[in-house]
Amino acid sequence: MNPLKLRVTVSCLFLLLIKAPCYTEFEITVPRDTITGFYGEALILPCTVPVDSSRDLRSTLILWQRGLDVVHSFYYSQDQLDRQNRHYVNRTSLFIQEMAGGNASLKLDKVTLQDAGMYTCSVSTNTGSQKKSFGVKIAAFYSEPRLQISLLTDGVNLLVTSDGGYPSPTLQWLMENSDITNQTQTHLMQDTQTGLYVVSSWISLTEVSNSSLTFILHNKHLGQDIRRDIQLYSDKSERQGESAYRCHGCFIYIPVILLLLLIVMSVLFVFIKRREQTKQNGFTEMGHPSEIQILNGKNSICP
Repeated sequence: MNPLKLRVTVSCLFLLLIKAPCYTEFEITVPRDTITGFYGEALILPCTVPVDSSRDLRSTLILWQRGLDVVHSFYYSQDQLDRQNRHYVNRTSLFIQEMAGGNASLKLDKVTLQDAGMYTCSVSTNTGSQKKSFGVKIAAFYSEPRLQISLLTDGVNLLVTSDGGYPSPTLQWLMENSDITNQTQTHLMQDTQTGLYVVSSWISLTEVSNSSLTFILHNKHLGQDIRRDIQLYSDKSERQGESAYRCHGCFIYIPVILLLLLIVMSVLFVFIKRREQTKQNGFTEMGHPSEIQILNGKNSICP
């Protein structure tokens, strides 16, 4: 006979002799690894008990704890929350309709960063009792990065901002696939109310030419990777070429302008010359009559 079964049988016989209830062992199931909850959302803390037709649900006790704090307790077929830690008030519930099928899981609403820790599920029935623990960590996704570009006298400043995430991320900057993270500056600030992070990272570039940059944000807990490509274009050389072209055009137009100026001056000279000749001719014809004689009060012109 199996030694374990033998010990259980002997114990039951002893308990029967002293008229005490006999408890057999059963195995409850909880996550082996730490589970992750999403900030602000509901989280299910799994705990299942093997189905046993001989189990009396009215005598079933389910107790959830985080450390020594009571998260939720259930017995006498109803919730018993008089000792519940106030941090969990109105945020916890069991799946009462599924208890007969062995579901002792806990639903935790509106998860916060303070909910992280070790949780213990304890189940006690008329057929036995057991408890097991597992870890819970809380994380939050970072928002879509916002890019701000500021022009400098000798280059450009790039600022990337993302917020609402947890835990603190790792950042990386690439230029043409070369790591330039050590040329950047990063500022990390934690919201005083939520505890979530706001991350700002910037880089200043001089002598900007046509190039490609890549910003990468990694949230390890959630496997979140944000990768954004930034294309920089400089029109400095184009403006220099355009200026040279314009200057070349100026040299082309100078002879034409001089020719037009010469034509205008020539026309003006001819006009002035003709005007002077017209004045002189008019003065000779009207201002110098040949010989005028006045005879007997009459004018006569003698040939």
